[in-house]
Amino acid sequence: MNDFTVDGVKIPFSNDYRRIAISLSGGADSALLAYLLCKHITENKLDIDLFIISHVRMWKSRPWQKYNGLDVYSYLIRKFKNIHFTRYENFIPPDLEWGDTGPTLTDEYGKLVSGDITEIRSYAEYICFHEDVHAYYNAVTHNPRGIDLGGMDKRNIEPTDDNQHLRYTKHMDRDAIHPFRFIEKDWVVKQYKDLNIMDLFFTTRSCEGEFPDITYETYEIGQHVPECGECFWCKERGWAIAQNK
Repeated sequence: MNDFTVDGVKIPFSNDYRRIAISLSGGADSALLAYLLCKHITENKLDIDLFIISHVRMWKSRPWQKYNGLDVYSYLIRKFKNIHFTRYENFIPPDLEWGDTGPTLTDEYGKLVSGDITEIRSYAEYICFHEDVHAYYNAVTHNPRGIDLGGMDKRNIEPTDDNQHLRYTKHMDRDAIHPFRFIEKDWVVKQYKDLNIMDLFFTTRSCEGEFPDITYETYEIGQHVPECGECFWCKERGWAIAQNK
């Protein structure tokens, strides 16, 4: 392995990779990880194809989310013209989202999950298999420590010698990598500032709030959508920004 380190955080990586994939939502965490991978590939003149996996979610009540992801993707392809990108877009029915159903399904690995989690994992497996991807990256982070903002309990797991597989493991004969699994969003925001890419940060969106007057019937691509300031994702983003002032 040829792991590289960013501000104390190790990113598992191999210069032997030729095809890697990453889940890109349009949020700050996945956008940063994609940027760091592209930057490393570019600076080391590596010949690697990058597959972007995105999901259309809550299309009726939050139709702008799809376009947030596309804005981040456009930023990357403009910035890193040397990298060959391929983007895949999946659709998740709102009825399967965690917020509507909770963890009501048992997946093929015996875990109790919601429909959206099953779709995200299964679609990534499908793309990685059919594109012969060598490594798959996901940018899930840890909840802020010492303050309860209402994050999901599974993001509170602390690192131990026995759970490092949550950061890096083998899955279906390829590397499955979650390098941010035990770090918090204030570190993420700090990297945007240190790398002078706040323009990318402000391209991302964290808010999961909904607005009755902006739906799939009324939304126009590119229109301004406010932030609710009340959901966990807004609170976490605000906390992370405050930590970096």
